[in-house]
Amino acid sequence: MPQLNFKRLLVEYKKVQSAITAGEAQGILRCEPVGDNMLEWDVDMTFPEGSPLQTSLDALAESMFDAEMKKLTLSVRFPAEYPLSPPEVWLRRPRMRHSSEHAGAVTFGGRVCSLTLASPGWNPVTAMLSVLEDVRQSLLDSGIQAYTTVAIRKEYPEAAIKLVRMQSELFPTVNGFCKDGMTVLSATAAAPFLGDLSRLETTDKIGLPFSYANEIYSHEDLRLPLTFEVTTRVGRKTHCAIFEFVNGLPDMHALLPKWLMDDLGIDEREAVRVRAVQLDLITSVKVQPHSVDFYYAVRDSGREVPSLLTESLSRFSALTEDTAVPIDVDGKFFDVQILTVEPRGAVRIIDTDVQHHFEFKVDFVPAPDLEDDAAKEEYQRRVVEGLKLKREQSAIKKQELEDKRQAARQHRFAMLRATAAKAAGGEAGASGSIEIALRLPDGSNVKGAYAEGAPISHLQLAALDSSWAKSALPWGIYLRMAFPKKVLKDGDVITKELHRSMLSVQEEEAPEDEELLAVLSEPTPAGTSDEPEALTPLPMPELDEAALMARTQRAFEVQRLMRAGFNQQEAEEKFSKGEVLPPSDASRRPEPLPPAGPAAAPTPRLERTLSEEEERQRKIEVVVSFTGVDAAVAQVALEDASWITDRAINTLLDNLAA
Repeated sequence: MPQLNFKRLLVEYKKVQSAITAGEAQGILRCEPVGDNMLEWDVDMTFPEGSPLQTSLDALAESMFDAEMKKLTLSVRFPAEYPLSPPEVWLRRPRMRHSSEHAGAVTFGGRVCSLTLASPGWNPVTAMLSVLEDVRQSLLDSGIQAYTTVAIRKEYPEAAIKLVRMQSELFPTVNGFCKDGMTVLSATAAAPFLGDLSRLETTDKIGLPFSYANEIYSHEDLRLPLTFEVTTRVGRKTHCAIFEFVNGLPDMHALLPKWLMDDLGIDEREAVRVRAVQLDLITSVKVQPHSVDFYYAVRDSGREVPSLLTESLSRFSALTEDTAVPIDVDGKFFDVQILTVEPRGAVRIIDTDVQHHFEFKVDFVPAPDLEDDAAKEEYQRRVVEGLKLKREQSAIKKQELEDKRQAARQHRFAMLRATAAKAAGGEAGASGSIEIALRLPDGSNVKGAYAEGAPISHLQLAALDSSWAKSALPWGIYLRMAFPKKVLKDGDVITKELHRSMLSVQEEEAPEDEELLAVLSEPTPAGTSDEPEALTPLPMPELDEAALMARTQRAFEVQRLMRAGFNQQEAEEKFSKGEVLPPSDASRRPEPLPPAGPAAAPTPRLERTLSEEEERQRKIEVVVSFTGVDAAVAQVALEDASWITDRAINTLLDNLAA
């Protein structure tokens, strides 16, 4: 992998890590390369409390007894051309509830679609922290929610998060036909001026203006059968054959079945790009029904799933990875996801010989809400363990709360006694001629002799020093006279009328937990502090850049082999044998730098002409795109590097990484 591309990835990764460590990456909890491969990141994120998405994640975590479900994990995959091409972002777990309302934001397979991540809307200077924040906001805005049903498989299939092998160079434009900005219509929307075209809805094909027929068929290198690639603004793709060239359909308009528009997440009159492409014949396909209802319908029909799928899929003209097609079962349609197709990311099922029948292998992954016996047993085991753990945690929390209550009462009791002792001017004792007995709440008595005129706090202190008080830890006490009925107040003093009287000690009721536990935050009589130590931010993880580069290089070469048409296993085997593709112009390493020092010949200054100025402006734009710095910074770096682009980029990325 070119050093400059790797450095840009490393810079972006360090920026995200720094933001997480500093608490500036809102909602992003973790970002790590997978197996020291910088071309693939795992990212955990949460969402605002009370939002539909976070509420559904919290509900799932509670039902599954698994706190890990409170967060959403994504996989970020970088293409070989990054930063000149955008990364892909896929959901990994948990599964989201799929519906047509948010089909334009997230596919059933878990791919996140947005203008930021689409090739036409991608800006190479975009920081990955901004990309992750944009993805988080787009998921919130889409209204998507996690499946809270415990029977749902929680992870997306691994095949669904492989970097898509459908780059444009795999399917070059043929027949000279490529129209950007075509307006899409369904048969229903076009009916007022084209008549009844409802038969289009039973196909997966595209209708084009009649005027384009001559343009295509007159091409000197005509390729048949006619198949087309349809690409939306956010990068969603599908492939299909020609329905017919429709007389009366205006130029720059295309007809698509409504179900196909729904799967692409586009509305009536939305703009798409339509290209004529040449697809390989299908050899195998792996699918996944959207719902367990599909199996129930097949069971009731008396058919077998593999044979029904093979027969139904044969009716389509083309299949594309990460799209859904409707399967007819006794007149009812059920969506089935196309997970993978071979030999490449899109295939055709038609040929010029319409009588030809293609044999292809059909494999399928169970619907996400179809659990097998092993999964049920695993869930039941988890529930039992979860209930046991919940009981244990409940008992621990109950004991912790009781300990806090006891600590609060002890704290309060110590403050009461200290206040009474201070008001009494010392310890209570028999220092006078007025004899007074105190009846405590447990029925015991405390007797003492007190001086006339002494504050009533002497009696309070005597009650607080009793065995009853040290055991009961009263929240507060007050003294009551029987004859006459009277409650003694703090400002009262001991008089002769109290001689040989019996006073009743009454206990105040403790408040609710919130007020009771708040006492713990008050200073103790001894002046000690219970405040916890301040938390320090976690340090950034140490990076072994050599190991990162080696693993990333492997992933880079495997990805290029897959883009050349090999499957993943073949690509990995070729790399293990030392086979790699020759470098393209975009991936060639920079030329070695000239030696530094006095011996180096000075670079001659070129005269400023218009063409030279344009060339320098182009170099500035290249540096800005690759590094994300301002144009002024890029110009200074180029001037220091004698206007050698690779050298300027290398210097800037080194500075950013540091």
